[in-house]
Amino acid sequence: MLGVLLLFIVFRAALAVWTWGVRLTFPDTFPTDAASLYKGVPPETNPWLEPWQRWDTPQYQAIAERGYEAFDTAFFTPPLFPYLMRWTAPLFGGNTLASGLFVSGLACLGCLLAFYRLARFEFREEPAAMRTVVYLAFFPSAIFLAAAYSESLFLLAAILCLYFARREKWILAGLCGGLAALARIPGTFLLLPLAYAAWQAWKKGDRRGWLGLAAMSLELCAWYLYQWFGLHQPPTAILAAQNLRGGYLTFPGLNLVEAARRIATGQLVAENVIELGFSLAFIVLTVFIWKKLPRIYGIYAASLMLFFLARMGSPQPLVSMARYALEIFPVFLLFAQWGNRPWVNRLILYLSWLGLLYFSAQFAIWGWVG
Repeated sequence: MLGVLLLFIVFRAALAVWTWGVRLTFPDTFPTDAASLYKGVPPETNPWLEPWQRWDTPQYQAIAERGYEAFDTAFFTPPLFPYLMRWTAPLFGGNTLASGLFVSGLACLGCLLAFYRLARFEFREEPAAMRTVVYLAFFPSAIFLAAAYSESLFLLAAILCLYFARREKWILAGLCGGLAALARIPGTFLLLPLAYAAWQAWKKGDRRGWLGLAAMSLELCAWYLYQWFGLHQPPTAILAAQNLRGGYLTFPGLNLVEAARRIATGQLVAENVIELGFSLAFIVLTVFIWKKLPRIYGIYAASLMLFFLARMGSPQPLVSMARYALEIFPVFLLFAQWGNRPWVNRLILYLSWLGLLYFSAQFAIWGWVG
């Protein structure tokens, strides 16, 4: 556990210094529509915090500060992360960016610790468990675990959900699954691996597994009831918000074809190449997860991958896929198996470090990486 704590400190401190230095070197890079991206939130002036106020972060800040009336697509954002930002903001003089970084930082540490426990449970050995969390921490899009985004909170809840399901602690698994769904929309797909685990337990005569599904469902129902009666918005508000953002669901895989077409015609080539590359890589990796890891992880990875392939995003068909790939965390268990060979371990680490440096530098100067 001490190794995981040291890993987190190095990860967070290195990214803080790196993003500060990059922004100091390129202080005047802003997107053309920067004013609209802030959603009415004042731009940060602290040089250590300013590189982290990017893209989705001002949206979380706006919801934390002004509620779901802050902007027209706010209901596309699940409540857990912005509400935690709001509740912890008084600790930082009302600064929701600082509170968001605090919440995501704690969740990131918890995520690494939980993943270590899960990997120890699966591998029964320290080196493989440590490789698992190192690969996660240094993955290129792990910048979003440090940023004021909901990824770290989602991963903490999702990892604990499957960990408790593997340990047959059903109510805890269901409660964590519900929290994952309240952190990010893909969390609802945890119902599928939970249902599989409950079914496997039921075949052995243990009916308690269905309690996990019930606990997760009750959490989601409680939020939708509050949304309906407390916020006066129907449960379908998320679909309306998605339409306003220009995205929609389609037949899985059509977004791959559209991304390839846009690359061929010279539209947002760099962004589409990155997102198409991550998508194709994780399709292959999901097949390996299905074949090489316990089936509960395969169901989780396949359900998320199918959902991501059914999204037609805007302005890129596979928008944010590099970031969403991080949520398919069983891939790092797979990497830990392969990383037992020194040359594979070095290859994974060197590519990850280069990717993380590039992604975090781009993020600091308003470059789009997810």
